[in-house]
Amino acid sequence: MQQNHEALADTLNELIRINFDRVYGYEKAAAEAEDHDIDLKAIFNGYANASRQYIAHWQQQVRSLGQEPAQDSTVRGKVYRVWMDMKSAVTDHDRESILNSCAFGEKAAIDAYEDALSTDTHLPDEHRVEIASQKAELQAAHKAIEMYAHAHEKVG
Repeated sequence: MQQNHEALADTLNELIRINFDRVYGYEKAAAEAEDHDIDLKAIFNGYANASRQYIAHWQQQVRSLGQEPAQDSTVRGKVYRVWMDMKSAVTDHDRESILNSCAFGEKAAIDAYEDALSTDTHLPDEHRVEIASQKAELQAAHKAIEMYAHAHEKVG
């Protein structure tokens, strides 16, 4: 039983970490968006807030298993942010590059949720339903980001 709790906590901690990645990514995107991109800033802040709620939910679930919840992002996310910092230092903080970065981040988050759903670890039904629900919200966010990027391509 303890081993299953540890394996389940590991799976849930990956969701916590990818949501920390999402929070950091959207905070950065909101900060880099131009002042006239008020629409993007609002969307980015909304997505970051959703991930904060996901983090709190999964941290509580990990604690209920008697395990320690993750408190930071993935190593991959940290490497990606360093790369984005370097990229933004040499490019403009334009709408298209910000949207493309967000789309990339959303795809990584969706992949993490797919991994959680396909884990060999037993997922209680309520966790499986919540993971699937959050994944659907991430997919909707990814689609919205891609629509914004596509609309910008048409206008730009």
